[in-house]
Amino acid sequence: MSNVKNYTEQGGEKTVIGGSLEIAASGKLTITEGATIEGILSVPVVDALDSTSATSALSAKQGKVLNDAIAAKTAANQADSIAAEVAELVTDFNALLAKLKAAGLMAAE
Repeated sequence: MSNVKNYTEQGGEKTVIGGSLEIAASGKLTITEGATIEGILSVPVVDALDSTSATSALSAKQGKVLNDAIAAKTAANQADSIAAEVAELVTDFNALLAKLKAAGLMAAE
């Protein structure tokens, strides 16, 4: 069995990129409507996905879907706790848990 970083599983249904995937200037990556993007995305990735060329930029709809996917995984800010009593700290901690759950970063229960 060979030890390669990039391969397509038998049947061709899944391709694994363990090395790098380079799309040349003349290449194209198409993500069709209804497709799912999973994994970790960051704002710098989205910010880099623009172009002055109308044929290579994301459409407004694609950009919104991608931006919404990122925003959905960002929890609302939790202010620093200034609790002086344990009960106040519990309240602050529960507020943090609620924000993590609301952002989809923690199971709701």
